[in-house]
Amino acid sequence: MKSTLLISVIVFVIFIFSDVNHATEKIEFGYVGVKGPAFWHLLSNNSAICQTGKKQSPIDITSEDLETLAVPPPAKFLDAKMVESTHNGNTVEISSGNEEVPLPAEITIDGELYKLQQFHFHTPSEHRINGRYHDIEQHLVFKSEDEKISVVAVFYDVGDEESAFMTPIIENLPMNVGDKNEIEEIGLSNLLCDIKNITQAYTYSGSLTTPPCTEGVTWYVNKDSLTVSVDQLLGLRKVINFNSRFTQLRECEEGEVHTYKKKRSTLYSRSHFRK
Repeated sequence: MKSTLLISVIVFVIFIFSDVNHATEKIEFGYVGVKGPAFWHLLSNNSAICQTGKKQSPIDITSEDLETLAVPPPAKFLDAKMVESTHNGNTVEISSGNEEVPLPAEITIDGELYKLQQFHFHTPSEHRINGRYHDIEQHLVFKSEDEKISVVAVFYDVGDEESAFMTPIIENLPMNVGDKNEIEEIGLSNLLCDIKNITQAYTYSGSLTTPPCTEGVTWYVNKDSLTVSVDQLLGLRKVINFNSRFTQLRECEEGEVHTYKKKRSTLYSRSHFRK
């Protein structure tokens, strides 16, 4: 009897720990080959939604979508000091260096406070506007107390002037996977001013653009792009290379009016939504 009870306890403990490990599983992915976006749904049981999801991101946003811009969420951005820049193998991520300490920026959605966990970059952009991509897309990832996620997307294109916001980031880029560099200060308050307090943005409910492609993410995609210099773009691209997921076809909820217009490439398709 005792031996049977002992075996049951051991099996129960093994089950619990295996379940925890599965829940916290880190999915290794990339942007080319068998670990690229076309195969993300095969990398883990948790990432099956990358293929089966109905509200996946990124999407191609049309002029019709932008006729009705988002109601901007109240936002407060303070300059971030002594932050950490990390090369995680797929992008450069800027954070406080402590998972329990957010960066000094927040937005409020439907009365709920979201705090900035980290931001990172994609080259070229993942979202498109009328089929056109931008040189860089920055994702500012916010999280609420009950784990809801909202992402503010900011576009950058090459122009005559460099970006003052991007300067300390480019100057302190971690060159190799696993490298971490410290940045003395990043002007988040200037960024909020540059994107006009998120007043010119398109919003929709989508997903993370990396595995496990979790849905229920509230997106605010800024309409207009900011400017970076050629050297800034090349510096970032040298480190992160191509790291963009192709645009996704989506199925609308009941009551939404939608049309689909497929382009020649099945990987880059337009989905149009009118709220």
